[in-house]
Amino acid sequence: MKSQTRSTVTRSPSSVRINPAKGLSNALARFFTEFTLSVANVLRMTQRTDWVFAFALFIAAFALYARTVAPGLLDGDEGEFQTNIYKLGVSHTGYPLFFLSAKLWTLVVPVGTIAYRANLFSAFLGALTIGALYPVLRWLTGNRVAAALAAILFAASRVEWSQAVIPRVYTLNSFFSVAVTALFFLWRVGKVNLTIPVFVFGLSLTNHRTMIWFAPAIGLFILWADFQLTIARTLPRGNWFSILRVWIERSALFKPRRMVELAAALGLPLLLYSYVWLRGESDVGVEFHWKDFNDMILGGNARTWLRYGSFDWLVSRVTDLYLPLLVEQFTPLGFVTGLVGMRALILNRVPRGWQSTLPARGVFFFILLANLGNSAFGLVFNTIDVEKFFIPSYLTFLFFVGVGIAVIGNWLAAHLPKGHWSGQSALAVVFVGAAGFLIAQNYARNDWSARTDVAAAWNENLSLPLEPNALIVGPWETLTPLEYSQYVENLRGDLERWKVLTQKQYLGLVPYGSRQEDIERAVRAGRAVYLTVAPNETETLTALAEEFRLTRVAELWRVIDLPPRAIVPPDKSAAAFRDKNGRAIELLGSTISPSANLRVGDFVLVTLFWRAAKSPGARLTMSLRIVDAAERVIAQRDSEPASGMRPTLGWGAQEIVQDDAGIFVPRDAAPGAYRFEIVVYDSATVQDWETASGARFRIGEVDILPDVK
Repeated sequence: MKSQTRSTVTRSPSSVRINPAKGLSNALARFFTEFTLSVANVLRMTQRTDWVFAFALFIAAFALYARTVAPGLLDGDEGEFQTNIYKLGVSHTGYPLFFLSAKLWTLVVPVGTIAYRANLFSAFLGALTIGALYPVLRWLTGNRVAAALAAILFAASRVEWSQAVIPRVYTLNSFFSVAVTALFFLWRVGKVNLTIPVFVFGLSLTNHRTMIWFAPAIGLFILWADFQLTIARTLPRGNWFSILRVWIERSALFKPRRMVELAAALGLPLLLYSYVWLRGESDVGVEFHWKDFNDMILGGNARTWLRYGSFDWLVSRVTDLYLPLLVEQFTPLGFVTGLVGMRALILNRVPRGWQSTLPARGVFFFILLANLGNSAFGLVFNTIDVEKFFIPSYLTFLFFVGVGIAVIGNWLAAHLPKGHWSGQSALAVVFVGAAGFLIAQNYARNDWSARTDVAAAWNENLSLPLEPNALIVGPWETLTPLEYSQYVENLRGDLERWKVLTQKQYLGLVPYGSRQEDIERAVRAGRAVYLTVAPNETETLTALAEEFRLTRVAELWRVIDLPPRAIVPPDKSAAAFRDKNGRAIELLGSTISPSANLRVGDFVLVTLFWRAAKSPGARLTMSLRIVDAAERVIAQRDSEPASGMRPTLGWGAQEIVQDDAGIFVPRDAAPGAYRFEIVVYDSATVQDWETASGARFRIGEVDILPDVK
């Protein structure tokens, strides 16, 4: 109590001498004491019933998100995050709090793979946001039904849900949006010390810097509240300058000690950014050097995606982008209810149970400024997935929705005839129906529970006997599963990764350009080179298809040091494959490279030449097989012609189609004589097309030698 008494004494700032070290030490001690007392105070404010409601909502949301969460390995940003959570690396511009807390989560929640745990962490944070929303809105509006319904709406909203099923930072950002807003309101009614919300705001910036757009709302809210509490009721006479001077003299906010405390509360969590420097040397994600301080610590690289236009352009971004997204999140009903809540706060017609010491208009302007700040950033941040940057904007609008539900519920309770359902019950039915509609609409879009394609593809890739020190080349997004396999699962650490840009407009961002010439040199030097994307799917590697032979191997493309066009055999048929209806295709001939001295583990290219008198009228699969003397198939590759690039349905009459098929000799194959066979079957019915000698046609023989150690 003595320290509180001294803090109200008016002193001239110039008369106070400050020892910075001692001031910081005292500020930290006071902060931790106040933090403990504030937490205890907040816990006492909420009734046990409301904690049960909050926990139930958390469990329900977590069940929904966990049911739809991705089951394992992903590519792109998500795959990179999964790896860097494990190895505590740096992705994008850091996110130190997210990576540190996610790493801790993977250590204490031993369920499934590291990839699955990383995905589940976002689901947990999304559910935690829902659990936090309820007690905050319950305390604000005094209405359990309104708080629960608003929380359920947000849980079912598409964009928030979409971020709760993959390992990204946005569900933690949602939690901070709720926590920061609630704590500043609690400070305004005297329930917590100002250092608490300031500290949490600083901590939120170590997860995602877009929280900075809350700063204008926070700053004005603090200043206006302090002005009202200090001199608004006894406003001194004089001009605005003299009023300002008296305010500063009387206010405890501007006292040096208080400013040191607040600066420490804000700055202390920002020290987490030292993580970026400590963990910034990595070949997964990004490297950090001091020259990158502006881009990676201050978020300066965001300017790359900022786009500005005329007033008409801005209006179109609001009407064509933001408003449709906002309506989509909460349905038109939720949107209109939010407008009702805004009107109620502006007119100071708050719902029954409203915190009487919390100014309604102050709440309105805080939420409005926070909403506008976050919305403005999203409008000018021109990325393909900009919708997730609007999440804090959706959340702030949800506060208006909660107030609107409470106001409408009060009105219905007062105007419905006796004997009918209560206003609360009617609202509950309507908004639960709206939430059910959102779940039905969004479930299929946000259900990642069957997304096993990435894991399956890389399991297949790495099950192949890829040559030691082979080079894997592709866009960074396609290489993140390989990074996960190497760092997390300790698989094939010998494989070298080259990241390339696929669009020419970005070539200036990297020192190595397209790497086209580097790849050519590696292939001609005899190195095994694999691409994660076909060259024709890029703008930068198309020349590879003009220089070399390419064939699909599992989900990779092998670049082979052979001309793209092989020598067409003489115009005669080696075999004709027919179905029961008489449709036929001809095999004109084949080549095997290398043709001799094959060893176990070697990669073999088999080139087949096909022709049809007329279109086969079916999608056919060519099955290339290596068969031993005992008629056992030791290796098999099934694919449509030319690695799926020339399906038989597209063949012209008498057109000769070159079909390059690559296959590995298994490492466990015993030395001896083997033969290559081809089988053709209908892709839809799996019915074989047969030759005169049966379905299996021999195209060559080879002796396989033992591996040389």
